[in-house]
Amino acid sequence: MMQANEEEYYLELLNKHLKGTLSPEERETLDILVKNDSNKAFFFKYLNDSQEHAEAKLRAEIIYEKTQPNDLYLKTSPAQNPPIIRKIWKKYISIAAACLVCLVGLWWFSNKSQTAMAVSGEWEQIVAGKGERKFFRMSDGTEIWLNSESTLRVKKGYGKKHRIIALKGEAYFSVAKNKKLPLHVYASGNEIEVLGTVFNVRAYPEEKKMATSLIEGKVKLHINGEDGKRDYSMNPGDKVEIPNKQVAEQNKKVSFKEDVVSSRIVADDVDYKKITLENEEVPELLWVKNKLVFNDDPLEDMVKKMERWYNRTIIIENDRLKKESFSGVFEERTCEQVLNLLQQTGGNFKYTVEDGIIYIK
Repeated sequence: MMQANEEEYYLELLNKHLKGTLSPEERETLDILVKNDSNKAFFFKYLNDSQEHAEAKLRAEIIYEKTQPNDLYLKTSPAQNPPIIRKIWKKYISIAAACLVCLVGLWWFSNKSQTAMAVSGEWEQIVAGKGERKFFRMSDGTEIWLNSESTLRVKKGYGKKHRIIALKGEAYFSVAKNKKLPLHVYASGNEIEVLGTVFNVRAYPEEKKMATSLIEGKVKLHINGEDGKRDYSMNPGDKVEIPNKQVAEQNKKVSFKEDVVSSRIVADDVDYKKITLENEEVPELLWVKNKLVFNDDPLEDMVKKMERWYNRTIIIENDRLKKESFSGVFEERTCEQVLNLLQQTGGNFKYTVEDGIIYIK
């Protein structure tokens, strides 16, 4: 339904168009407004051309990206939400300025992505550093959360010729359906094939196992074993853990091509588990909600998680403590707060902080 002030409504729709939040009905209304007014059509084309020019430079063909630090208590500054300017041309200028900011931001993100790590000619990559998570909406509508200290690599031509990506670290996927172009995720030398589904993959190179947890839909898991490739079908609630032979071989270095496509680095035994999907508190997905989870983890593994989560350096000086295990879900803002809670719930250790480094004794 058309609002009384057509100009204001048009600007509101343009703003949603730039943010990618238009509903189908609003898209139809915007198309009508543009079609029936040459001035609106000109301005709409200008915004689209500017946005497309910036996105053409954006790595990995991503159409939306935001970085979120692991801090639930950060709030948006009121300055980021300016009041509506009533005069029409001031609104046009405001939108144009916003577009300029977006273009600068996209340029900065593009250059940051390019310099974060060397990239093969056929691949683009996005990196989430320690202490941050990143959310992406790919050009095909697939949504991805990338956990701390993780790398997502996207093969050029994604969404047009294929849907091939590679992961080192942890990511949550909500995959847009496309029967003609299945999504192929390569991690730890193995392949996950999906049409449209929700799942989580944890594949840090230094960890003992790669884990795939399926929440919705179905996936095919292709494992490169020493006896050849084996295929497994997964249903919702399945969690498959595969030993990571890279750890056993002391983090043997392989080329990107070998690591993604042809490496046979997985031991023979595959562990099937079940996860509960009756509520939204699936442990494997709580990191997306900014919750740090320990599930009977030995302290040496917990330390690695906390280093990624809080971007801190932690050293265990007492070897006896390395195998002591803990469980719990934490939303604390600092690493020290987590350690204090662990102490209060029976953790038999002490810690000190010197020059920002945490020493556990």
